[in-house]
Amino acid sequence: MLEVCGLSACYGKHRALDGVGLSVARGEIVVILAANGAVKTTLLKAIAGLVPPTRGARVTLDGA
Repeated sequence: MLEVCGLSACYGKHRALDGVGLSVARGEIVVILAANGAVKTTLLKAIAGLVPPTRGARVTLDGA
């Protein structure tokens, strides 16, 4: 259902995400656990397209 491959995102010169990949199948529940400041929000913003990913990243939802 959701496929993320090679997702990297930067804020200026600071690279917040580097090569993240994950796969979530229909009916699965996924939890992102990490300490404060560990880029959980940046990951979700990059998946949603609110933070521009670097070139080469692929995010697909239901094949689109």
